[in-house]
Amino acid sequence: MATQMLLYISFLSALSAVGFAVTAALLPDTGIDGTIGAFLALLGACAVASAIGLLLVRWIPAKVRGVFAVIAGLVAILTAIAAWFLMQNALLATMILTLLALLASTTMPDRKTTQ
Repeated sequence: MATQMLLYISFLSALSAVGFAVTAALLPDTGIDGTIGAFLALLGACAVASAIGLLLVRWIPAKVRGVFAVIAGLVAILTAIAAWFLMQNALLATMILTLLALLASTTMPDRKTTQ
């Protein structure tokens, strides 16, 4: 249950990162609006949100879930680096939160309650 809650936190954080990336890429006067780097950060944030959204689906086999978790973690790291280079601190913070929640949800053992 706790791992599922952490996945939801990670997913919501990734969705907010998509919002920050859209703001940085499309709104004028951000300094990076319309640049390739901003659109790559947007693509990375969308990829992380999609991968974590697929992790929330229960019918995916465990091996495939592991692959999606690794891919989401790597893309979150790369998107955080891109956000740092683009000087978008809100996007950087949400990508770090996404990565930490994803790591916690994948490394935390599931507790089975017995009653």
